[in-house]
Amino acid sequence: MSSDDIHLPAGLMAHAGHYFPWDLVVLFVLAVALGVRLYRVLGRRVGMQGVRQERPGAGFGPGAQKGAAPDAARPSVPPPLPGQCAGKPGAAPGAASGAFDQAVPDVAYEIPAPATRVGTVLGEIRSVFPGFSPDGFLKEAEGTFRQVVPAFAVGDRTALEKLLTPASMDSFSAAIDARVQAGETQRSDLRGIESLSILDAMLVSAEDGTRVGRIEVKIVSRQVNILTDREGEPVVGTEAVTEFHDLWLFERVAGQSDARWRLAASRPA
Repeated sequence: MSSDDIHLPAGLMAHAGHYFPWDLVVLFVLAVALGVRLYRVLGRRVGMQGVRQERPGAGFGPGAQKGAAPDAARPSVPPPLPGQCAGKPGAAPGAASGAFDQAVPDVAYEIPAPATRVGTVLGEIRSVFPGFSPDGFLKEAEGTFRQVVPAFAVGDRTALEKLLTPASMDSFSAAIDARVQAGETQRSDLRGIESLSILDAMLVSAEDGTRVGRIEVKIVSRQVNILTDREGEPVVGTEAVTEFHDLWLFERVAGQSDARWRLAASRPA
């Protein structure tokens, strides 16, 4: 069949040589733009996933989260601490027990050399506190870390009193009271402790002449730490696992029957 045998309508024949479907092109471009827009919106993860939690502000003792507006109506709150279990404020004292029966991986201990200034002070502490050893101290500090954190999360004051100095206990107790009054819940889920490092040590004399030993320890841990309100909405923290660097100051008074090193202050590194 030749081209002469093909017959098209006269109107179509008149425009076949110069007509271009611009309306189809515009519709195609709009469809592509809309598809890209929907992909960007529907493909995005929402919520607090991947948001890194800011560590609390500097300074030993209770402190607020960096970047969080201070609330003058509430007492200063100890930094949210990494822990092993979740619980509501005012939970029963036994709620945090049994969380440490499982075997945990080895934690790296870093101890200053005896020839350093801190190492020399540790030697003096050994002379004041018979049986003291840096390695044994760090093991005790690790155990205290694993107990204080969940006890604070569930509001277990009985457990905290055995691990904190009186002044530190007052601060933690005030923080628990404020949390209960606000209807907030602290969740602290410890995923691992990487290391404990002795950074500083000192021997001081109290007003009554008794000798007081103080040792500062840097603790590196991985945790999920989040504070929620009455409705369960996050106030501070994130569901993402975050690496925390904390400085804990331990204290022990010579001559007392209690041989435990107690937590005297805490702040982020």
